[in-house]
Amino acid sequence: MLKLHKIYFLTILIMGMIFTAVLPPLSAPDEVLHFVGAYELSNKLMLKPARDTDGNVIIRKEDEYIVNWPGDNDWNKATVIGQTLDASVYKEIHDYGFFGVREEGESITLQQPVATTPLAYLMPALGITLARFVNLSAFGLLFLGRFMNLLLFSVLGALSVKRTPVGKKVFFAVSLFPMALEIAGSYSYDSYIMALSFYLTAVILDHAVGSENRMITIRDIVEMGLLAVLLSPCKMIYSTLFALCLMIPIKKWKKPSFVRWGMTVLLIGALIIGSIVLVNLREVLRYINASGVTQAPELTSSGEVNTVKLHDLSELLRDKTLVFRIIRNTFQILGTQYLGTTVGMWLGAFDRGLITPTPFLFVFWIGAILTGAYDHDEPVPEIWKRIIMAGTVVFLTFILLTSMLLSYTPADTFYILGVQGRYFLPYLPVLLLCFRAKWIRNLAEKSSKTLKINSGTATNAIVSVPNLFLLLEILMDGIVLVGCYQTVVSRML
Repeated sequence: MLKLHKIYFLTILIMGMIFTAVLPPLSAPDEVLHFVGAYELSNKLMLKPARDTDGNVIIRKEDEYIVNWPGDNDWNKATVIGQTLDASVYKEIHDYGFFGVREEGESITLQQPVATTPLAYLMPALGITLARFVNLSAFGLLFLGRFMNLLLFSVLGALSVKRTPVGKKVFFAVSLFPMALEIAGSYSYDSYIMALSFYLTAVILDHAVGSENRMITIRDIVEMGLLAVLLSPCKMIYSTLFALCLMIPIKKWKKPSFVRWGMTVLLIGALIIGSIVLVNLREVLRYINASGVTQAPELTSSGEVNTVKLHDLSELLRDKTLVFRIIRNTFQILGTQYLGTTVGMWLGAFDRGLITPTPFLFVFWIGAILTGAYDHDEPVPEIWKRIIMAGTVVFLTFILLTSMLLSYTPADTFYILGVQGRYFLPYLPVLLLCFRAKWIRNLAEKSSKTLKINSGTATNAIVSVPNLFLLLEILMDGIVLVGCYQTVVSRML
């Protein structure tokens, strides 16, 4: 019988491929920007000029079709194929095919990539590079780059399930959210972030909750240091997950334990800060936003650059409770939307027609919470470790919301803009594991005895609950995909 991590790999890879077929390339939020970032890295890997003299990313003439789709019948409009899904997109992919280049030469795209670490785009860039070497068509290139990102997510997710001593099915349940599957099989660097965050969480849980006799070695320190370098520069806020290391008992370091523990903390902290400063200092300054003024990309009617006054750091320092009041307002206004969009209430580019039905949203959440709260085969983390998990979740959420307040929210708006449910996915397993407690296990076992079921059957019934929810999630994903497909094919230009 296949082990759970192998089942995870095959399930996520297959479901992700179906999602990427039903929701074609560049239909995910901001995906075209991530595609261009991967294309730029592909140019560098092929030792070719990445940009022209005007700073535009160079692409194949063949691939201009993607970012300036002629199917919109508007020569004055640069339509990105897939951003609006209708039957014509499916027809275009079918007619165009995956093999053979129709146009030779080079062109450019005016789309500008996201400023982040190139490592976030390495896998899709390798897919794009391979497609260029074997002369795949524009759509062949698009799908191969997407597949490489999905492959990375599936591998790291499977390693997370294999490595962690607690929450194996929690990682599985979250990965089966429609939003997680859509992002995993897209060009978005959120796929990379989610995969690394899952694996980092699994590594820390292995040290914190696993065998007490296993000591921290140089190899373990190098592994966590490497994860710090890979994860931190992409979206700096997720480096907060390293606070989970506080769950690891100091005695797991060889004597003198406290000295070795302190050196490890300093090393990982230096790697986090150093990698962020080296790769993304400009983004750090933007999120801090001391001045509170940003330039908007549009011009006013008089031709002047429009400027928007944002909330700024000095404002928060003057009014110590302002940030907490705004966060309260945000959850009151958008809390329900966060719950929905974390699962995948709206798919594609927040397309209101591509939805996960509301009853399914409830079942996805109930299943995820139950897998987090109870698993008969896994240990229960001590209460002080669960408190650290909860504190990390609260602190990370606070940093996430505050950073978006300072970098995206106008000063006259008193709830936070720009936050999407998918931003909570990388650390959602940590939140779900906070619900795990011994009293829940005792309650479940007592309930089985109350029903007067013999102990063997009772145990099997208890163990099967998380598995049944995983199967139910897969079934619901299939229904969601059928609904999305029918919606797209019913739309005509």
